[in-house]
Amino acid sequence: MKFLIRSFLLSQFLFSFSLAKGQSSLIDSLFHTDSIRHLVKVLASDSLQGRYPGTTESLNAADFIADEFEKAGLSSVAGNIGFFQEVKTGWFNVIGAIMGKSKPGQLIIFSAHYDHIGSISTNPYPGFGGQAKAEKGDTIYNGANDDASGVSAVISLAKYFKALNNNERTLLFVAFTGEELGLLGSKYFVAGCEPDSIIAVINIDMIGRGRFSNPHPFVTGYEKSDLIDILNQNYRSVPGKNSEKDFFKIDKNTNEFLFNRSDNFSFAVKGVPAHTIMVTPSNDEYYHNLNDETETLDFNLMKKVIRAIAIGTTGLITGKDTPSRIKRAD
Repeated sequence: MKFLIRSFLLSQFLFSFSLAKGQSSLIDSLFHTDSIRHLVKVLASDSLQGRYPGTTESLNAADFIADEFEKAGLSSVAGNIGFFQEVKTGWFNVIGAIMGKSKPGQLIIFSAHYDHIGSISTNPYPGFGGQAKAEKGDTIYNGANDDASGVSAVISLAKYFKALNNNERTLLFVAFTGEELGLLGSKYFVAGCEPDSIIAVINIDMIGRGRFSNPHPFVTGYEKSDLIDILNQNYRSVPGKNSEKDFFKIDKNTNEFLFNRSDNFSFAVKGVPAHTIMVTPSNDEYYHNLNDETETLDFNLMKKVIRAIAIGTTGLITGKDTPSRIKRAD
């Protein structure tokens, strides 16, 4: 009997090792700094004029994201206009899905906001934010880190999970509009769904610039559920370079109230374990600044963070892990 148990445990270990090795290989093949840079460069280009909600440029950004979702092989969601959910006239969330195999009614959401604060001509409050001095003649708040970096992560993860093809739960990939103007896109989304069907929300915001020589992502509102523990446990489970005990760190910037300031909060008030993964705090010198440009980002850092999110959410995707709920605010 002991021999049979040892043989079973060995076979389980070898199966897990093989699965993890295949997962790691797929990650390495799909997450390239060049592809991440391309996504950010398009979204943060001068031609999109800072992606202010309701503008033609914002719609062009939404079209680009929808094209990337289509190329990734995502499905649209019933009731929407293709990949577009109309929030109000000229304002759209962009949503793509991968249907779950055995638990399609349970949702895992990966999200980021694609809007930014426009340009000096479209922004009603020019000049606020970081104090980095802009080049002469620069009038566009490009928003490379805030939050083209997060949207590039969502698109990259969509490609990865579609190729991995092992999600028992349904995965939604959402690029929200109107975050900068009061979380408007995510509030609209939440109003039209059943919060109890959402197992977790992984919101991604400002992952392109670290403050220290060896930065780690931090999780906002980490103490409100056990999601951070799940992320770290899954990250450690893959052999190789994942020996760090806690790759995902707690948010030490609590005086900045970051948990309340990104789209995760629209879900959290309904009891959903919804947190934002960040690297850059909002006291960054380029935050809401004309210098938030593609050239200021660390794409090796971004690749590392996206890879960690892909691995850290493995148990959420397969249905093994279910984070604790957040106390409802309503």
